[in-house]
Amino acid sequence: MGASTLNPSALQGRIEAHRRFSERAVDFFAWVVDHVPWRGGERVLDVGCGTGVYVPYYRARGAGRVVGVDLSPEMLAQARARFPDTAFCQGRAEALPFPAMTFDVVFANHVLFFVEDIPQALREARRVLRPGGWFVAATNAAKALDRLHAFHAAALQAIGRRPQPLRHRRFALENGRPLVAAVFGQAEIDVLDNAFRFPTVEDALAYYLSGEVYRVEGPPLTPAEQAQVVAQVREALARVLAVEGVCRIPKPAGVILARREG
Repeated sequence: MGASTLNPSALQGRIEAHRRFSERAVDFFAWVVDHVPWRGGERVLDVGCGTGVYVPYYRARGAGRVVGVDLSPEMLAQARARFPDTAFCQGRAEALPFPAMTFDVVFANHVLFFVEDIPQALREARRVLRPGGWFVAATNAAKALDRLHAFHAAALQAIGRRPQPLRHRRFALENGRPLVAAVFGQAEIDVLDNAFRFPTVEDALAYYLSGEVYRVEGPPLTPAEQAQVVAQVREALARVLAVEGVCRIPKPAGVILARREG
């Protein structure tokens, strides 16, 4: 996995925002794992496991051995503390530290857009899968969070700076599917349409400050520049709330599903 601006605290804050402010009250983690036709006893690899948020869902569906791999020591420390009966190890998605044909299911949930060499990571996922095993990659649709990103881009432009593209566009549902199909021979997608509905400026701004504010071309924002950008994003959010009563940010997401046939 490549470098991320997220730390465990920011990750948990974003998870909590999805739980509290989603338009549709769908447990996304459960929705993702239910794309696998579980039989019980599966060996599961969670690539980019973070703090292990998906582990209880694998266990609840009868998974046998669960292994998590992540690049971040900080994420892994929290995962081990939360789930001491689960194996976690540090490693890169492009060079998984496991023998071929070890796992029945490989998950890569909202992580492949962080990876430097996405096709290599997909080849590694296929390599460690047993024949007949399932690969599941959760990610966003390309247009997810566009509205919030537009506020960010406008605020940066006002101080002569440019935003980086939304990171998930490196491996979104639309361009991720052909990448997966090139490795597995086929792939299908399933989309869950949803949106944030932030009732206050501070709720929306907290989500923005957990990640998007750092997405800028060139050197990082100085403290003064960041203060200017945050102030302008706050004003944009306030204008939306004044007119619409709520700040709605579409965030369609879904899964790309493939099976190793041979």
